[in-house]
Amino acid sequence: MYIDEYIRRYSSIKRIIDLGTLSSVVEPTEKIIKNQDKIVVFNVETSPIKCYANMLSQRRDIYRLFNTKNDIETYKKMLEALNNPSKPVFEDFKKYYRSEKLSLYDIPFIKYYEEDAGHYLTSSIVASCYRDICNASFHRVLRINRNKATLRIVPRHLDYIVKRHHSKGRDAPVAIILGLHPLYEIAAASSPPLGVYEFYVANTMLGDPRMVKTPLYNIPIPPYAGIVIEGRITREYVWEGPFVDILRITDKRRKQPVFVVDKIYVSRDHEPMVHAIVSGYSEHLNLMGFPREPLIYDSVREVVPTVKSVRLTPGGGGWLHVVVSIRKERAGEARNAGLAVLNAHPSVKHVVVVDDDIDVDDPYMIEWAIATRVKAGEDIYILRGLRGSTLDPRGVNGVGDKMIIDATKPFNEDWDKYRMVKPR
Repeated sequence: MYIDEYIRRYSSIKRIIDLGTLSSVVEPTEKIIKNQDKIVVFNVETSPIKCYANMLSQRRDIYRLFNTKNDIETYKKMLEALNNPSKPVFEDFKKYYRSEKLSLYDIPFIKYYEEDAGHYLTSSIVASCYRDICNASFHRVLRINRNKATLRIVPRHLDYIVKRHHSKGRDAPVAIILGLHPLYEIAAASSPPLGVYEFYVANTMLGDPRMVKTPLYNIPIPPYAGIVIEGRITREYVWEGPFVDILRITDKRRKQPVFVVDKIYVSRDHEPMVHAIVSGYSEHLNLMGFPREPLIYDSVREVVPTVKSVRLTPGGGGWLHVVVSIRKERAGEARNAGLAVLNAHPSVKHVVVVDDDIDVDDPYMIEWAIATRVKAGEDIYILRGLRGSTLDPRGVNGVGDKMIIDATKPFNEDWDKYRMVKPR
């Protein structure tokens, strides 16, 4: 399904407002934040291509997307797709896309924060292949000029593919894809094992195996994008950043590779649109954090089958902090659950494990559990010098300390000592 169709279908559930034409500097950020409970559409003054935002700003948006009622149902659907990616059925690229004489100046890059280095795409999914391994993942893109940009590449799967091409003395062919159905975005944020192509995972969730291959570099992509930019990640490096990221902290400047545009294509029959994601706010947290929750849930239930809920918390940027609720049946299960979280999502810095009477979406209840059920000398575990997230400002090159807090009731003690009393 095309994104313009999805937005129209969603209009009966979530209010849509048109903000008109905005400046490309900061104004979209202010308007998107102000209207997080609504889908917003707008143009920036520099581009005729429309933007949209707040498609997944609330957790119930994710349930509606998956046609589920709660986290566990959603996790199971996503895990099923991750374990059973669809075999693609390839169709003619020209049936879905046409080539356009556009430059990067025609695409709505936005400077989201005054401290950002320049105008960015924040919803760009970069698809790439090396031999029979393909990957699709989110990477912010900083425009340099009409046909050059640079993108932040962390040491994960795109980095692996790019380095393989560069080691052969050649540029890495890629396709930057904009304006896809939210299930493609969820899949692109999920990071399955290397060799599992995220777009094939999304095809399973959508029940539609159709794909096309880009004309220049034969990269498999969905037929339903608004814009496809085909080009190469070169061996030239330039400064990228600063950029205000998911923790609303300025990510530092780094040398990153230059992307050169070869061709730009747009949807043949549908309005091309670009998703404008504001870093550090609800939609960014949901898109970046939620796809990791099924993987954490799956890892925890291997060691604690009675896991009830998993939450990457807003205060941790949907990335560094996890709260897990379990129904503890054996001594030591809380620590095992915490270790399983760190194994499933190595970027996590602090884990809080609570009993199943604690609502993982209620910061008051989480703090209450820590206040009443934790004895620091026995229930806080420090793990030093582990690989973590480069987003953690206290880490050094992505290495830092981690902590598991066992905020569950001591196993052999009576509930009456730790139970919150209700009026009736």
